[in-house]
Amino acid sequence: MSNTPFAESLSDDPVERAIARKVVRILNDTTLSRLGRESLVRKAQRELIEHRRRKLQQQTLRQQLTAVKLPKGYQAHSIAISDGRVQVGSLNRKEGFVWLEAGKAPAGLAANQAPSQLPSPPKGKRKARKSAAQAVAERRESLGYGPDADCA
Repeated sequence: MSNTPFAESLSDDPVERAIARKVVRILNDTTLSRLGRESLVRKAQRELIEHRRRKLQQQTLRQQLTAVKLPKGYQAHSIAISDGRVQVGSLNRKEGFVWLEAGKAPAGLAANQAPSQLPSPPKGKRKARKSAAQAVAERRESLGYGPDADCA
């Protein structure tokens, strides 16, 4: 039985914790030979290294995306990687969709590989919607009609 503590067991990342649990199970498995155990642990190490590399690439990509100056009223909608360059697809309800250049893609990032999530837009307070009756009453008031005036 292995009681080896792994730093990955205490990580905030659920993938790293899962890999650490996997390695502990491999080390505690008495049915495996020494060579089988070594090969499975090496495979888990490669998975961990690949996960950390992808995580770093995604973090770099997110930083690039947040640094892009979007035109007024546009929000980031999607990303694409073309010819080693990152492009941000931005959407405006009135004016449509546009691709904006975001700079050079992080090293080793393949075309069409995207981060797990786009940066979320800043959270602002939205105005509560008015009821139809309230909207009509405000419009009537702005036109100069009194509250009891006829609509004719």
